[in-house]
Amino acid sequence: MTIETTSIGREFARRVNNIACELQLQTGIHHRIERFMEDFAVEHPNLRASYIAREVDESYFLDGFCPPEAAARPALHALCIEGENLFEFVLFAHGFRRDVVDIRSIAQIQETWLEPEKEKPFLFRATLYYTYPSVTILRASTGESQDAAQEFLARLRYLKGW
Repeated sequence: MTIETTSIGREFARRVNNIACELQLQTGIHHRIERFMEDFAVEHPNLRASYIAREVDESYFLDGFCPPEAAARPALHALCIEGENLFEFVLFAHGFRRDVVDIRSIAQIQETWLEPEKEKPFLFRATLYYTYPSVTILRASTGESQDAAQEFLARLRYLKGW
């Protein structure tokens, strides 16, 4: 009898791959992302925190590198921390972006709660500022995603000793 074990990293990769199916990516890039996430799970089994959202801040698509429809189609934003590293993944209609930074380089966390219109849900936006000119932005417009973002930020603050 084989007992199948799973790690936190493998669970994170599984969740990312499951949501990636909803993005209706081209087959080639979809399979590449699946393989990358599977390899990531093997290399990084012991995540200390993770966050996955179906919302990506529009500023991620303003650099002109992504086609305009990338911001209009469904996207996925995933963050996780292992050791002293913050891994960031952005999946969108025409591609995949990944970054890794040392959490010690995070200089400030700014949280903003906005009520765009009366009777509309609050929008939560958290910006992680680094000691060099770069930012990570979490965006959440539903209660569930806002709670997940708050939990991730609380864990990040704890790991940084704030």
